[in-house]
Amino acid sequence: MVFENDSPLSLFPISTSLAADGSLAIAGHSLKELAQVYGTPLYCYDGKTIRHQFHALKSAFSREYKGEALVAYASKAYFSLGVARKLAEQRAGVDVVSLGEIRFAQQAGFAAAGVHLHGNNKSEAELQAALDWGIQAIVVDSLDELAFLEVLAERTGKKARIWLRITPDLNVNTHPHIETSHSGSKFGLHIVNGQAAEAIRRAKESRWFNLAGLHCHLGSQLFDAKPYRMAIQMLFALAEEQQYVPEELSPGGGWGVRYVISDPSDDSHPWVSAVSQTVHDECAKRGWQLPRLVLEPGRHLVARAGVAIYGVGAQKDTPEGTHIIALDGGMADNPRVALYNARYTALVVERPLAEGEQKSRLVGKFCESGDVLIPEINMPRVSRTDHLIMPAAGAYQLSMSSNYNFAARPTALWLEPGKVEVMQERESADQSRWWKGKA
Repeated sequence: MVFENDSPLSLFPISTSLAADGSLAIAGHSLKELAQVYGTPLYCYDGKTIRHQFHALKSAFSREYKGEALVAYASKAYFSLGVARKLAEQRAGVDVVSLGEIRFAQQAGFAAAGVHLHGNNKSEAELQAALDWGIQAIVVDSLDELAFLEVLAERTGKKARIWLRITPDLNVNTHPHIETSHSGSKFGLHIVNGQAAEAIRRAKESRWFNLAGLHCHLGSQLFDAKPYRMAIQMLFALAEEQQYVPEELSPGGGWGVRYVISDPSDDSHPWVSAVSQTVHDECAKRGWQLPRLVLEPGRHLVARAGVAIYGVGAQKDTPEGTHIIALDGGMADNPRVALYNARYTALVVERPLAEGEQKSRLVGKFCESGDVLIPEINMPRVSRTDHLIMPAAGAYQLSMSSNYNFAARPTALWLEPGKVEVMQERESADQSRWWKGKA
């Protein structure tokens, strides 16, 4: 079912439909029934949407880029072993940032030649695991790490295949907490202070490095391709200055997704087109061979695919006239509102087309004043038998979730027509040994 862009339903997974009773369904499954069976909070992922997003990027690359290209999933957006296996089946690459993500990527069947290890403070265990696996690139983040990795590579007798993460010292239009390319960023080797140039020189001189490419990441939730053009031009200028021709190049990820209907289009084609054309132009200008081009989307692949379903609890009115609706989840499963002032919308699962008639605030159940999911929204009247659903919930929610107040992290389902798979089972905090120590 296709919904117009000015409808909140356009933010939902592409297999969303209305059931015979008027309630919401995804991949043909009644969300009302899934909530009753699996409990709430409940996260559901639509397999069709993730595949659509992935293949849209691959198709755009095949049209726009004349060289080899790879779409690598930024696993920090959301990773579980089940989801990792689904993406590995699509022959995606993967961007990992921890030993846990490395192990899941290995178990899921990702090819080492498409794996990149990121992070501003990688441990010895993480670097050793990457060396042992022989991944596409360890993305070196600092001169200190470059020296540390060189010693480790020499000690183990394994040459390290690396990219250098270059910080172009650009400011982009996004929330400060998800901007990573400015001059004060903790990430990467800055161009303006000479660290980036020094890192290229050192990497070229060392017999323990294969300097395969350059990388940068501008931030998240970007809808303008111009900063990508500027960053790529700066990477080529830096490489030329250092007499280095990269065989691989990655401008990272960060292309935005729609969370509310007022957000701009999140069509990825302008992003792929701008990146591809800029690389073409810069190589033609210098007579260089086209590098293998790697994009690392995370949010863009999984955000729209996921929805969060909550049960309605207590309600009250403030002296200012705002109606408060408390839900059975909140900042423990979705900290993005507290961290980034992230914006969401919500519908009633049982009556998604019902008109909002009450100025409301949707809050969580946790003992924090900042536990607010939507500060202001017009909602239909609801009761404890109803469920509310928030779209675009597939990224940076479960992956950043916590057990605050001993909350049990929720069940996550993967939905296909005629099939429901449990990607993550609901925790039982009182059964976990993490808080108890040794028995």
